[in-house]
Amino acid sequence: MFTRIPTSRAPLVRGTTAIDLVEAAYQLDGTETEWLESVTARAQPDLDVGAGLYAFTGDSTAPDYARSPVFAARALSPAFQARLLELNETAPDAIFDLLRKRLVTCGGLEQVLGRGSPVVEHFRRVMVRAGISDGFCVFAQDTEGGSVTLSAPSAAVVAPSPRVRGIWQRVGLHLVAGLRLRRKLAARTTSHDALLSPAGRVEDATAEVAADGDARRALTEAVQAMDRARSTELRGSPERALDLWRGLVAGRWSLVEHWERDGRRYLAAYANRPGVLDPRALTSTEQSVLRHLALGATNKQASYALGLPEKTVSSCVTQILKKLRARSRVELAALLQARSAGSLDLAFAEDRLRVLAVDVSVGDPDSVLTPSEREVATGVARGLRNAQIASARGVAPSTVAKQLQTIYAKLGVDNRSQLARHLIRHRGPTPE
Repeated sequence: MFTRIPTSRAPLVRGTTAIDLVEAAYQLDGTETEWLESVTARAQPDLDVGAGLYAFTGDSTAPDYARSPVFAARALSPAFQARLLELNETAPDAIFDLLRKRLVTCGGLEQVLGRGSPVVEHFRRVMVRAGISDGFCVFAQDTEGGSVTLSAPSAAVVAPSPRVRGIWQRVGLHLVAGLRLRRKLAARTTSHDALLSPAGRVEDATAEVAADGDARRALTEAVQAMDRARSTELRGSPERALDLWRGLVAGRWSLVEHWERDGRRYLAAYANRPGVLDPRALTSTEQSVLRHLALGATNKQASYALGLPEKTVSSCVTQILKKLRARSRVELAALLQARSAGSLDLAFAEDRLRVLAVDVSVGDPDSVLTPSEREVATGVARGLRNAQIASARGVAPSTVAKQLQTIYAKLGVDNRSQLARHLIRHRGPTPE
């Protein structure tokens, strides 16, 4: 059994460089390696707690350090780095499953997974000779499979406050949006739709944007908000600055600095909407929201990532439920879990739409749950409310709520949608 390294004071992870990181996220010059090195350099003052930090990007096979397209490090402990490949190759599958099903994961390793987690025990077993006991990590992914990981190993347990974790969750969403835009530009699948002055005046635009008053107004307001977020006053208040600088503008554009040859500075609006699958009955905005929900995102997280008002996201969820005839949002989290899904054809006017139908019964892999917890989990995955589950089981709703928190802790999930996805992922093929 690994003995925790004693410490009189927990390492301090901060969030003071948040806007510096967001600015770096949208720097489009140079290679992806140079971009990640710049991001890592700006993150170091806040994340390095004595053993350096490292970062890597991912694609549809990620998160996987060994197969990562790009890796960068700053002052990383040589003893830690020498064992990093072994750590990755021998890591329990549970950590990869955890990351794949979340839009963004942020915090200390023990803080996120719990002291008794097999992943934590494995980490400490591999890193004991390096003098490393824990580490802070930010992992963010988008709905196209791209991802960014920032990690800072630590000799002592790291447990940043909810405030700091919230800052880094938002920064992570900006980093992955910036990465997606870089890759789209490299593949020549996007170009700028508008050029705006630093004051927010639209100086040039495509015919579509020029004819859309709402789009022009949204871009102008976003440029002005971004300018306020970058002010000296708000750089010292990262939460307020990040509230102003959202992941996307109106769910469609990323704003990037653009310099003309004569030295004039503009803000270019690039189309950067995450790619989506095609339920044709959904609008493009609803498709984007659906893909974020499928990664376990809350309405608030989807709102921030897409740059949409939370009320708009809520309305999209309502429309998605109606159009796909889903009973609850936990069923939406199952739509992309094709491993245990069968097809379901729905009729919409003249079109037929193929979506996925999934058996949400709890499978044997969830044997860590007690029989009563399995009943509660199955009820949640079927879209039942706590009161309905309690009525069916003859217990108080408060009992179900307590059991649900225990289930979350055992399975490493945060909410009902993530629970439904976990059960479906581990169920295996649905019998005919």
